[in-house]
Amino acid sequence: MPSMKLSCSAIAWGQIKDVPTFRRVVGSIADTGYEGVGIEYNLLPEELMKKPEMVKDIAEEAGLAVPSMAINENTAYQAEAAQRMGAESGWLCLFEKDAAAAAEVTKMHLREFGNRGLKVGLHPHVKSNVESNRQLDELMAACKPATLDVCFDSAHQEALSMDLPAFIERYKDRLCLVHFKDLRVKKDPKDIDYDNDFVDLGEGLCDFPGMMSTLKKVGYTGWLMVEVDFAHKISVEESVKKNFDYLTPLM
Repeated sequence: MPSMKLSCSAIAWGQIKDVPTFRRVVGSIADTGYEGVGIEYNLLPEELMKKPEMVKDIAEEAGLAVPSMAINENTAYQAEAAQRMGAESGWLCLFEKDAAAAAEVTKMHLREFGNRGLKVGLHPHVKSNVESNRQLDELMAACKPATLDVCFDSAHQEALSMDLPAFIERYKDRLCLVHFKDLRVKKDPKDIDYDNDFVDLGEGLCDFPGMMSTLKKVGYTGWLMVEVDFAHKISVEESVKKNFDYLTPLM
């Protein structure tokens, strides 16, 4: 049976100033042992935004795949960029004025990504349009007949007091990407500070052994992505390795 694949988002390095820096980021991820690199489009240097095929080339030179890209703009070019960098999907967080506007944005991305054979994974996110199963179900219904997939995120969904194993089971046929980071403490979701409250795996409240057990139970064989926004008290490279060493025994 195919196994899950492990990737790491470049988000922890923040804004990447130039192509040589991006090469170093990708090299660090590859040297740690990951199989893929997740891309935050709006944190890429301008040259890579304009020539996203270079992202694919640099990743492949390091032996990495590009499983997915954050959809950071409401433009058709996001789908083109994801396709050119070799991604299988884009993950989408919604911060629109209301549910109707969020549905229209989602439908546009579904159309553009779908035309290129790519998936859109809706990412439940604190302070967003989708903070509950009900809101996700309503958005899925509004997007029919197109199929909206799901990007699961351990820390955001823990912060939203979702039942994480139950969520995995409920949306097992729609999971296209899994983001892993830990949540330091429980607080009102509107007070979450991405830099300080999202921490390395095993340092917070999330039950990663339980989540991994459920993912295996439902037969998930897609990408896992370590996606810790900010390294605390250690270097980014040390954080990336720490999370790799924590997660690989659970796979």
